[in-house]
Amino acid sequence: MTISAAEMVRLTGVGRERLRTWERRHDFPQPVRCRNNVRRYPAEDVRHVIAVSRAVDQGVPLNEAIEQTLSKRTSDPGVGSLGAALDHAPTPAIAITGPEPLTVAWTNGATTAAPDAPSVGTVLTGELAAFGPSARAALQRLLIGEGPDVSVVTHTDWIGTFPAEKQSIAWRVPAEASMESVVLLLQLPDGSSARPATAGAHGSSAVEQTAVWGAAAGEARKALQQEAGLASAQRALAELLKGTGGVDAFLATFHGGQMRTATSVRGSIPPQTMPLAADSDVARAIADAEVDWVGQATLRQLGVPPRTEAVVVPIIAGREAIGGMFLLFHDELPLADVTRELLQSLATTIGTVLQREHHAAAAIQAARSAA
Repeated sequence: MTISAAEMVRLTGVGRERLRTWERRHDFPQPVRCRNNVRRYPAEDVRHVIAVSRAVDQGVPLNEAIEQTLSKRTSDPGVGSLGAALDHAPTPAIAITGPEPLTVAWTNGATTAAPDAPSVGTVLTGELAAFGPSARAALQRLLIGEGPDVSVVTHTDWIGTFPAEKQSIAWRVPAEASMESVVLLLQLPDGSSARPATAGAHGSSAVEQTAVWGAAAGEARKALQQEAGLASAQRALAELLKGTGGVDAFLATFHGGQMRTATSVRGSIPPQTMPLAADSDVARAIADAEVDWVGQATLRQLGVPPRTEAVVVPIIAGREAIGGMFLLFHDELPLADVTRELLQSLATTIGTVLQREHHAAAAIQAARSAA
């Protein structure tokens, strides 16, 4: 059973670009390639992605978070581990025991917070009208082991005021210290539909996005040619923001394990100096020369405004990584390969400006010392 990349983003709160970065660097998660080479993700990976995201937000290095999560996938498949992973899912989830009577055994945060949602101990017959005869029958089949361990159940929204039809991914898992089975349900967002892994899907073209970024990068290059020094780099970032609808942007330089940032174009980020840990997402992006979205821990360290995402573009000059170009947006954006190449090329040009400025300052300092 698979879901689309957009559905994975909505169910987990983890952006599409970050999923691709994890996949590229750590082979996690592992999408299924369907017709037209479109990515679809195994439905059961929703809980694993949420678990990794939560661990990273709590300061666990990404590689360790993935390793811990995947080790628990086989060693601790019970409802306790599932509940811990899905408790912070942005969509409602509940666990059902049975097959007779079908009873709510657990609810996640999104369900608990809803005023009229089911609570632990609620019986599906009568008390919870969201599950009609066909939904109850589907749950009972899962609980007694008929068919696959993962399925899709159609029901009425169990937290909604109006009786809107919903679908949920349903997993059958063993309950701890008991032979009784449990089915855990996670509601799919509106308009979503899980499907067998063999089904196809259609992708969208990146031509329009590439045109927008190409035009913005062109204006940024003009700014670099029309002005001199650091002012030209700031002007180039301003043109990039103007053309792409970005929130803010700033440059950072790296030296001796430290990262020093300049004042951002629109003033939301002040100049600051901070340690650059070797295992941080910024350090890895720079080492790999990859355009990459940074994680929540780095966003907090940088002081990025709430509900804002940041992408770092390595600045390479003379085959050496000397800094990064940070671009801030309200949401993570899908960046086509051509767009990434445009950003890397622009960052390299800015790197030449920074290096020239550094050499000029060093020459002035040397002249003063000689005098």
